[in-house]
Amino acid sequence: MAEYESIHGTRVRYLTSNPTLDSSTEGQVWYNSTTGSNKALVQIKAWSSSGNTTIGGYGTAGAGTQTAGLIFGRQGQPVTGSPVSGATEEYNGFSWSEQNDLNTARRYAAGFGTQTAAVASGGNSTAKTADSEEYNGTSWTEGNNLNTARQGAGAAGILTAGLVFGGSDPSPANTAVTETYDGTSYSEVNDLNAARRFAGGCGTQTAALAFGGIDPGPSTVANNESWDGTNWTAVSNLNTSKRSVGSAGTQTHALAFGGHTPSSYSNTAEEWDGSSWTTSSANMSTARGYLAGAGTASAAFGATGYVQGTPAPGRTMTEEYNSSFNPGSGPAVWISIATAPTGLRFGMGAGTTEAFLGATSYTMPSNKVLEYDGTNWANGGSMGTARYAPAGCGGSQTAAWFCGGSDANNSTSPQAVMTEEYNGSSWSPSGNLNTARLAGSASAGPQTAGLAFSGGIAGPDRTAATEEYNGSSWTNGGNLSQKRSNTGGGGTQTSAVCAGGQLPPTQTVTEEYNGSSWTSGGAVPVARLSYISSAVNSDNAIIAGGEPPQFQVETFYYNGTAWADTATDLAAGKGGTSAAGIGSGGMMASGGGSPGGSEATSTELVTSYPGGSVAASTLTTS
Repeated sequence: MAEYESIHGTRVRYLTSNPTLDSSTEGQVWYNSTTGSNKALVQIKAWSSSGNTTIGGYGTAGAGTQTAGLIFGRQGQPVTGSPVSGATEEYNGFSWSEQNDLNTARRYAAGFGTQTAAVASGGNSTAKTADSEEYNGTSWTEGNNLNTARQGAGAAGILTAGLVFGGSDPSPANTAVTETYDGTSYSEVNDLNAARRFAGGCGTQTAALAFGGIDPGPSTVANNESWDGTNWTAVSNLNTSKRSVGSAGTQTHALAFGGHTPSSYSNTAEEWDGSSWTTSSANMSTARGYLAGAGTASAAFGATGYVQGTPAPGRTMTEEYNSSFNPGSGPAVWISIATAPTGLRFGMGAGTTEAFLGATSYTMPSNKVLEYDGTNWANGGSMGTARYAPAGCGGSQTAAWFCGGSDANNSTSPQAVMTEEYNGSSWSPSGNLNTARLAGSASAGPQTAGLAFSGGIAGPDRTAATEEYNGSSWTNGGNLSQKRSNTGGGGTQTSAVCAGGQLPPTQTVTEEYNGSSWTSGGAVPVARLSYISSAVNSDNAIIAGGEPPQFQVETFYYNGTAWADTATDLAAGKGGTSAAGIGSGGMMASGGGSPGGSEATSTELVTSYPGGSVAASTLTTS
């Protein structure tokens, strides 16, 4: 029998612990002397069938996640002689349930947002339309129209910070027009470099991808462009030219699946790692195009779609894609940016890497607000109520929410239940929290779908309470398994993560929220509190710094299974709690406590996560 060395040219490595697990480790074998077992890295990528949609069709738009998805609009029957549909369905990871229809039935709409806060933009009803509607988890409401009517556009972002690009309009046949959406109206920004329709799209309003589509030729293309919030830049193309693909993921880790090649419908998928596309080893069971897709590149769904030779009633299939680990593109790096003009101590932040930070001082309540435009800091509109150690914050620089807090004595006060909303210039009061929160809460979500969880309440007590915000009022959600404060966390209202914190003692517990309840996740490597933290969702999170001892620099990534210490460290220790603005895999760390007890003004930015190596599956062979 051949030995491992004669086959691979090297001996099995003898290690006291598992190596850093990333895509370069796949297929390697080693002996772990601590556990006394041989190990090998197995990367699992697979498509699996799930519950059929209630209504079949194609040309459907998608939003949300693999466990809280949304699809809307479609061509319900063959094009000849049959109308389009406004059908809307919600997905819980297993089955679909029909909801209220769009006000304007359509196919080929651009879709973005979450299951409870989504946008249907453009499409084709009886003709190409500029019509736009918003979904609140129950029904659709007419909103302001696109500036350019179109069908087959790509999209990215959330309800309060969306991006729509490309598509076809009445004249010419294809467009490169890009528009941003702020939750109220659309604004035209810089065009795509290559005009096209039926391109795939994912990411956020300031960090998106546009891939594939049909050019004015018309020819199916592999073009891929990256959006930085201002300009589109051509980057590495898809391996196979495709149009009408399903899309999922972020600017640094994306998935393109299904679609139509120049010659036929496809069942293949490609993963983007931030620099290039790799054809996945897993294929969909059914080749199809013009399908709805959403989720992350590690956990996506594809639903409905045009299947050659299959009658419309059969176009109800749903498939889920799961990958055992995120490949990343190398360890993320913290970089120093402009110093904040005011020292921030117990601040919180929101937005993208163009962020706002609600600041408080170390010694007294404050209503100070700072805004960062990607280059410089400026003062924003002051909050209506000064706070010390606020409890929760989320949204964007032009549509934010801020809740809870305390007076200078860190005692229960009117601030503890107050919520305020920011429109980019001024604050207005909104509905009160049900649970008074003094400090140390974690939070997630946009202005219309926020989440507040954990935190300090009266005296030394903590809370396990979770509350959901709809833009005007708070309702109780599922409780955490234990009370704690000063946790790290973030994500969305239907996919959030809560890590570490303090009972006391300081904890390593991680929990994940699915929109109704919390479940246990992988433990944080080091017990800490007062992290800088944010998350795209429960499968893509970051925490940095924290204490004790004061103040740390380590950064940890979470992939939905485990935390890994694989990024560069902060240049300066921070904690207690620094504010963070989140993007599609990016976070800003500004202010907070610094060694010596002063209020920090230094600001650092990490532009992508998860980076490089994250925890992956291993197979014990003996």
